Amino acid sequence: MEKPLRTDKVTQEEIELSKKMSTVDEARRRIIEGGGFFIFQNIIDIPTFRDDLVKFARSYVPSSLNYAALLKWFQANNLERYLQTGSLEKQIKAQENFYQRFYSKEFRIQRKKIFVDSRRLPAIKAGLEAGCINQAIIKATPDVLTEAEAQMTGAEFFYERLAKPLKKDGFKIWAETGTDRWTKLTLVELLQRCNPTEPEEFSETFQEDWVTDEMRVIGEKNGPSKITACAVEIVFTSNEADIPRDQKIVNKNGEMVELANRSYVSAITKKVRVVSHEEGIILACQLYAKDKTYLALNTWEWRRDVVDHRDKSAKPSVSVASADSDGSEFSLYSDGADNSYGGSRLRLAL
Repeated sequence: MEKPLRTDKVTQEEIELSKKMSTVDEARRRIIEGGGFFIFQNIIDIPTFRDDLVKFARSYVPSSLNYAALLKWFQANNLERYLQTGSLEKQIKAQENFYQRFYSKEFRIQRKKIFVDSRRLPAIKAGLEAGCINQAIIKATPDVLTEAEAQMTGAEFFYERLAKPLKKDGFKIWAETGTDRWTKLTLVELLQRCNPTEPEEFSETFQEDWVTDEMRVIGEKNGPSKITACAVEIVFTSNEADIPRDQKIVNKNGEMVELANRSYVSAITKKVRVVSHEEGIILACQLYAKDKTYLALNTWEWRRDVVDHRDKSAKPSVSVASADSDGSEFSLYSDGADNSYGGSRLRLAL
């Protein structure tokens, strides 16, 4: 006996399933495989059912764009012209070639793993048009990690796999050993404690008491996450060696903002997102590998990692990661979030 057709409206669960599909054909295939053939039958048989789907389709904005959809969005909005290469695919290919030098000649960036949350699109568009981003950075890891690598933070991993091998080409790294930093952390300890954050993780009290708020965030995060194999993530930033003082600032909402100063505190209060230490290491290595240019040679830049060093004698007991290349040596550091020296800069990550 045939099962009667459903006459009720499409469920929220079914809508969410459809939203996750990247193409119409794939949506059809998965819905049918999931026993949802009734949707297509009901489109024919039930006018109100069809009207609901039409309304949904007209108002729907995908929760994330795959690489093909991202590329189409770039082209539809005429945004590729703002990229250094003039082509998103050329930038991805350049990233792939870079990683092949450090992983293997067979390494490939899997385009099918590149996704961008649709909520990021306004910021990416605004940043490109304002000229404060021009580069697609891919954070990619190899298919296989050693046991030791699997226990590393992202900052540790990219430092070990990218920065250290460049030393044979003359890449100088400041203070690889010792505790010259005011935090009394060795470089290894600093990289192990890099804990990337998002502006919205901090509360409204961050401006008045950033130390207490950082401590709260550190406690809630329960330690930095570890690297994973076969990971692919895209971030849009600037590949200028030194970010100019008059750079326009676009926040995560795609808004042009004015800051009280160039401190990390000021950036957070306006929801400004900057690169993490791992992303900064990737970019620094790419610049040096290309033409032996140092990142932030004449400036120093905030990163979005909070650093816990309560077990050391430095005060305050937490800080925010920073980086520079003073003296033509790539330097990974951290500092008080309220510092705003003249040379401080914000390298956006949108």
